Amino acid sequence: MIRFVSLILFSSIYLYGAGFWTLSNITKANIYISNNIASLNPDTLKAIKQKMLAMLKKENIKTEQQDSPILIVNLQEIENDENHYIYIRLSLGEQVKTFRENKPNTFAYTFDSSDFIETDGDDMATDILESMDYLLSEFQEQYKDDLE
Repeated sequence: MIRFVSLILFSSIYLYGAGFWTLSNITKANIYISNNIASLNPDTLKAIKQKMLAMLKKENIKTEQQDSPILIVNLQEIENDENHYIYIRLSLGEQVKTFRENKPNTFAYTFDSSDFIETDGDDMATDILESMDYLLSEFQEQYKDDLE
């Protein structure tokens, strides 16, 4: 019986628990894109930026504000003979106060999510943009959860 109750309790905590990251009280964020894919078309980078701006605007998060957290996209490529592998990471970095003695400020990632995709090169832009949709939806979901 104790095992059964423990299992139910653990399941409910798992299903309804808060996410590991915190986006509470985010009202502004700047955008930064780090591209380490030489063959990526600049139009794809513009599309990524537009997707990020649209998502932030939809959530009423102001952009291009001084002293704001930074929503970072990092694109990295691993090539072999036939395929390209792309590692895409979406993070929010910001200055935070710690709970240590004297409460020093430090830089921390308060959100971090990544995707690893395989692409043949011809569809690289499409694959990257689909991955960005996925990562941005994870950010939005966490943001909405933290608003509740």
